[in-house]
Amino acid sequence: MAIAVTGASGQVGRLVCRRLAEAQIEVLPLGHGDDWAGAIGKSDAVIHLAGTLQPKGRNSYDSANVQTTATVVAAARESDVRRLIFLSYVGADTGSANAYLRSKALAEGLMVESGIPTTIFRCLHIYGPPESPGPTAGAFIARGRRPVTVPGTGKQLIEPLYIGDVVDALFGAVERADAPTGIFDLGGPDRMTMDDFVRALNSADVRIRHIPPGVARMLAHLNPSLTPALMDLLLCDNVASAPPFEIGRQFGFTPHRVPDVWAPRS
Repeated sequence: MAIAVTGASGQVGRLVCRRLAEAQIEVLPLGHGDDWAGAIGKSDAVIHLAGTLQPKGRNSYDSANVQTTATVVAAARESDVRRLIFLSYVGADTGSANAYLRSKALAEGLMVESGIPTTIFRCLHIYGPPESPGPTAGAFIARGRRPVTVPGTGKQLIEPLYIGDVVDALFGAVERADAPTGIFDLGGPDRMTMDDFVRALNSADVRIRHIPPGVARMLAHLNPSLTPALMDLLLCDNVASAPPFEIGRQFGFTPHRVPDVWAPRS
């Protein structure tokens, strides 16, 4: 078996490639400038992770999320690829006011319309372990006694998704012969407020500073490390419609709770 992985150098991509290699599966990692058509032409399946939530410079949601997917689909149609796996986001909708969610929905449509069996995981906020927290958790870790900045009231509901569970889901979609196709919401088993997530990453007495939604949205237009679409996702509820343990059963893994990964600290 050979698996092409786009976005192989990203947070999820690196771990997926390692997991596949450990299972003695040939990995064809793909990044910017690589021969995607050539690699996909030699693959049994494609895990499509390339894309962005924070386009920079000349990049855009269309070029990063939609056009890369069109490239994958075109190459897969000319090959013997038996399955496409795609990482999307909960709430993807072509009618969404959020530019990121619109682009993800357009990409989903290309995948589904390809005629190739497709598994799509609509994820939520992904976090890593303490030694490699990733951008989501990293943004909410206190630096000394300084407060952690949280956009909005901090009462917005989230279901933080452990990166190891994302890797397990992607691996299960490739490795399990009975893995289902379709679109699946993939969230973590803990439904909590954003403030509670911050406390779970730090300690119960961590200081939290809230930014009013209007001010947060204005900052998203001024700060090059943010985008209005990203800020909208941080300000609203982010929860899945499917029970995480049922999704885990279908793809062969057990979801991790936040305290499983980040041990509570006093």
